[in-house]
This record gives sequence, C-alpha cells and structure tokens, in this order.
Amino acid sequence: MSTIRKRFAALLCTLLMLLCACGEKPEEGDILPPEEESGPYTLAVRAGEPQTTLSPAAVTAQGGETILHHLFENLLRWTDGGDGWAVLESGQAESYTVETDYAGNATYTFTIREDARWSDGKAVTAEDFVTAWQRLADPSSNLPHRELMSALTGFDEVLEDGTAAPLGVSAPDSRTLVATLNGSPAWFLEEVCAGAYTMPVRPDLVNQSDGAVTNGAYTAVDFSREQVSLKRSETYYNTNPLGPEVIEFRPADAEDGDLTEPALTTALPSEQLRELAASGLWTPEPVTGIYGVLLNTRTAPFDNENVRTAFHLAIDRQSLAEALGDLTIRSAPGVVPYGVSDYSARPPVEIEADGAPADPIAGPEPEKPAPTCRDFRSHSLELVTAEHTHDYETDRSYAQALLANAGYPGGSGFPAAEYLYVEQTGLDGQLARVLCDMWKESLGVTVTVREAGQEEYDALLAPPPPEEADGEAAEAETEEGEEAEPLPAFQMAGQLLSPAYSDAGALLRFWHSENTENATGYASDAFDILLDAARDTASPDAQDAYLHDAEAILLKDSPVIPVYCQGGSFRLSGGYAGLYRAPDGVFFLYNVHREAAAG
Repeated sequence: MSTIRKRFAALLCTLLMLLCACGEKPEEGDILPPEEESGPYTLAVRAGEPQTTLSPAAVTAQGGETILHHLFENLLRWTDGGDGWAVLESGQAESYTVETDYAGNATYTFTIREDARWSDGKAVTAEDFVTAWQRLADPSSNLPHRELMSALTGFDEVLEDGTAAPLGVSAPDSRTLVATLNGSPAWFLEEVCAGAYTMPVRPDLVNQSDGAVTNGAYTAVDFSREQVSLKRSETYYNTNPLGPEVIEFRPADAEDGDLTEPALTTALPSEQLRELAASGLWTPEPVTGIYGVLLNTRTAPFDNENVRTAFHLAIDRQSLAEALGDLTIRSAPGVVPYGVSDYSARPPVEIEADGAPADPIAGPEPEKPAPTCRDFRSHSLELVTAEHTHDYETDRSYAQALLANAGYPGGSGFPAAEYLYVEQTGLDGQLARVLCDMWKESLGVTVTVREAGQEEYDALLAPPPPEEADGEAAEAETEEGEEAEPLPAFQMAGQLLSPAYSDAGALLRFWHSENTENATGYASDAFDILLDAARDTASPDAQDAYLHDAEAILLKDSPVIPVYCQGGSFRLSGGYAGLYRAPDGVFFLYNVHREAAAG
C-alpha cells in the first residue's frame, strides 16, 4: 500500500471514530452503565450503627433493616412507588389468597415462586418460612421481635407452653404456606409478610449470622462492626443490571479516612440540616417514635382530668421544638407518630381553586413538598377527628380556667409535683426543664425535675400488683418475711413511645384498661370499645376509623401528653437516582444508578 493510501486510511478511521463518539454522546438524564475498567459498580453508604449480626430475627441496631432487605426477601417485597416511597409487590410468593370466616379470622395461602433460590442454588421452600416464624415466636429463642407473631393463632399458647407447634403457620407442601390469623390485622402483610425480621430461615442455617447464604438480591462477603459489604447474588430472579454490583455499608459515625465518598448518607450534620430547613421544602423523614409525658391518673393531682388537660394545653409545642434545637423533630399533633402505616383505602384529596385570576407579573408558585407518606398522621389531617391546629394563647387561657376549676386558681395551692426522666435520647433533661418552665409561666405551678437511672425508673413506673380476692393489694415481703417499704407513686414521667410494629393500635393499646403494662392507670370504656372493635373488624377502613376516634378520646382525657415526634434525615449525592425508602430510615438501593451530566 502506498504512503498516500496509508495516510488516507488512517484519516478515514479517525473520522469514523469521531463520528461514532459524537453519535454515542449521552444526553441529560441518560443512565450511565458501570465502567468495567474501574471495577464493579460499587455504591458506598454511610448509615445506621455498627451491626453485630445479620440474622434477620436478631438484628436491632439502627440501619440493620436496610441491610436485611438487600440480603433476604420475604413473601412480599418493597418496590418503588414512583414517588420515592416503597410499595408492596409479590416477592418470594408469586401470589396469595385470603379467606375470612364468620368471626372475621383471616387465613392466607401463599404460593412460593418456582424460581426462588438461595444463593447456594437450593430452592426456597415454604418450610423455610415456617422455620423462621416458629423460631421467632419460641420464647426459648429470646429474639427481640417476637411480638410480630402475635397476629398468628396459637401465639399465646406458644408463650405459655414453650412449644412452637400451636403457631398458626404450616407448609402443606414445598410451595404452599398457610397462615391463620387472630382476626384480620391490616398490618400482617406489611409487617410480617414483607418485614425484615421475619425473613425465611433454612433449617440447616438457623445459626447463620454472617449473611453468607441468602435468598435476596445480594449476599454478604465482608461482615464486621466497621463495614458490611454485599455483592450481587447470581441466583436472584429479579436483578437490576443497572443497580450496584457491590454495596458497602459503613456506620453513620465512621471516620472518613480513605473511604470512598458515600452516595447515601444519613444522620446529616447540623449545618446541612439548617440549609435544608431554610429551603422551606424539607420535612424530617418519618420515624415511628414519639416522646410523651405519662401522667399517673391513680394519684393526685393528676387523677383530675381538668388538671391533666390544663398541663396538656399549656405546652407551646412549636416553641418547644425550636428550643430543643434538633431540626429532625416535629411537634406532635397526636399520640401516634408520623411514619405509622394507615391501611384504609382513600381517594386523593382534591383542593378546589379559589377562582382568582393568575397574576401575570408574579412568578410561578413554589413547588410544595409532597406528603411524607400515606400514614396515620396524614389521614388524621384529612379526617379531622381531633383538631391539629391550635392558637396557643387561646389554649393557654383555657388551661388556666381548667386549673382554676380544679381548685388551683393561678396555681395557688397546687401540691408538690415531680417530673421523672431517664437520659436516653440526649434531649430528655433539656425537654424536662423547658416543659417545667412553660408550666410555671402559664399555670403558676412548680414542678421539680429529677433524673433517674433506668432500673429505678422502671420500678417506679411498674403498675401496682393485682388486687387479691379480699380487695386489698398484695403485700410485698422481704426474704426475712418483713413487709417491704412501698415505692412512692410517680406523678409525671417522660418516655419515648414506639409501637412494636407499624400499627396505630399497637401503640394505643398501651392505655387499654386490660393492659397490665399501663403505668398511667388510665381506664375508659369508650376507648376500650373502640380499640377492641378495631382489633375485631376485618375492614381496614373500619379499623382505621376506630383507631382515629380512639386517639381523639386519649388526647381529650390526657393520661399522656404527646410532645414531639422523632425524625431523620438523608442525602443522596448528586448524579445518583433510583433511591426509594420507607419510614424509620429504611432505604432500598437495588436501582440506584448514575445519571449522565448535562452537556
């Protein structure tokens, strides 16, 4: 070949390469595939606390739920609802049916999908779920999430005789799982069939704690308190090829060192939270925990409903939340916190336009944040079973009148009162002092604050022993047979409250008159009837209505004063998309990908 021809051929190849490069230039919003030359697509996450186990039923550390949802898959799984929040879809069960008997008791029958596999290639069977649920219910296992099994028939018998046999779950064959329930609890599908702590356990792997063999989208390849590394499973049926091949979890407080810049970060520092709050379009992530003040209705002065209501109304919750200085908390509009699921079916709320013509000079209306999620609090705002917006000055005036009606005008003659707390959240003592200042200023009463150790606190809040047949309280005796000094009755106590599972009834039943753990001594026939009706009905709409009405009664009677709702925060680094989440800081990373930049 001549020199001219060689040069022409080289020039032609160069032009073709340039044309191809221009034709393949990604546009804004395109998804960038992982770069093979730089190794597998690895997603770094900074969230939660150090993990001590990856055994689903035993995990308690914050952030553990997120890891479990990537390692394991339940009968149902969480997928992206399109608004950044997770919704239910079929998981290891390809389908299910439900039948309800004349008494409202539901029986669910699940069919396990044929292609469900453990990461070592073995088939996932219905017996794996039976093993997991029986083990969780068994008192001898001493697992922390046992109450999730209370939906199943036979749970009380399991607790009494210590054998898992009576529990209402069985596997007629390898692909059929049958669960029989007490009533028709609406939370069963979300909390048991799609929850992190009820994932399947293979009978030969009941003691596995390192996540090496799993049935989810990932398996664990490195597990320590400092880091949990996951790699994509080769046997999972629904892998997203654009999602991360490797996910590396580090605790939120891990030191940076030479770590990869995290794509997802939770528990943001104060300066970042202030920037978010200043935007006006941010609200804290919902966490199913609320801080409240328990009032002892068995003893003066809080045996008087007017006194309890006066103390309730005398709190300026918005000012209190600001005084605490934690931007992730929100003033509590009710006893049930944000993030607790609401299971009734409701049409979207339509807001009618006011008919006024648009101002041609004014700029566009700022986009308002979408509802945090369809939870119990969001629905309560629509139902208006209890007022959520208050004028504090009006409330305070009414509180003063109630206190005067109770015999303590301007706080005159009010007996000595003590507020008890344990420092757990880092805000407990500060909150106690702010509350007592408010009660002093608004009601003229003096409440002393005392910090107690956990053991003393638990002893003071323990309900009195059951009455004996003759109507007298059982007398405690020392080992020598002498009568023990009775503990003084608590009057007020700050406490963090959260349900064992995402259901308003699970929290509200704390104040049911038959609950032996009810430290306040509160009893209301109307409240009990509504809670029992919510438990016994098969209709999610009816359950929801009963529970909202029950909360309204509790707020009126005020054996507990809700103060603030807990919250959280997170940041997804720029250039990433595909994240969705659930309350309590649970994040789903299967679809997180990098997007092409503009230009």
